[in-house]
Amino acid sequence: MDMEDSSLGLAGVDDSTSSLHLWSRTVKGAAKWVQSMVIDLEKAMPMANPREGDGAYVVGFTEGVGVIFVRTDAGLFTLELKSGLVKKVDEFGVYFSVLPYMSFYTPDRGRLSSLARLTDV
Repeated sequence: MDMEDSSLGLAGVDDSTSSLHLWSRTVKGAAKWVQSMVIDLEKAMPMANPREGDGAYVVGFTEGVGVIFVRTDAGLFTLELKSGLVKKVDEFGVYFSVLPYMSFYTPDRGRLSSLARLTDV
């Protein structure tokens, strides 16, 4: 994931503390990994587990926006890194990765109809 300063970022969950750790790779001088943030997931989002034993997992992120997708045993959540805002986006499920998209291409309908007329000749 990209960090604010366009450096490379890494996010992972420490199961023993239920905390999300964010790291960034600095390139000034000798390149090294620097911990930039730790978020207590038990305080940030529901972690209740009726089935016992499954923790939290980072399953996706939105590049350039600062949102991480976290799966817990209570559902799928987004976590906005700047504001700390958490939203539940789906019920509990098996998520290995979430690939959000920001936009998609819709071709110009007028152009398509004119192309269709050309092929009807």
